[in-house]
Amino acid sequence: MRRIVCAAGAAALAAALAVSAAAHDHEHATGVVKERMIAMENMGKRLKAINERIRGKRDLAAIKADADAVAELAAHVTHLFPSGSMQHPTQARSSIWQNWSDFERRAVALQAASRKLAETDPGDADAITAQARALSQVYDEMDRL
Repeated sequence: MRRIVCAAGAAALAAALAVSAAAHDHEHATGVVKERMIAMENMGKRLKAINERIRGKRDLAAIKADADAVAELAAHVTHLFPSGSMQHPTQARSSIWQNWSDFERRAVALQAASRKLAETDPGDADAITAQARALSQVYDEMDRL
């Protein structure tokens, strides 16, 4: 039991430090790098909310708003990565600009998968789950670039 409590405490501390580090990075970011960091963080939060709703099998109708928000962010994501925007504290990899057409294709796919999820019937839990999984895969592909 004691090990479980310690592990849970360590996990909570790690999560708090990660949030603190991200907030710290945002503090020092400026211009498009800051906008990009905020947009990507918001997208991640929306995807996390979608996945939590699906895991909890609750409030599936609210997934539409999260999916719409991801689609809107995805529609503008390429504008947040102008050439030369690699100044500290960006976490963007140079491979984005080296494979720009692939990055653009992935952004379009992310927007399409988000729109499809937003249009999925919230009463069909299996369809929602499948489309959310597809959206997560597209997001992960984009993140790996």
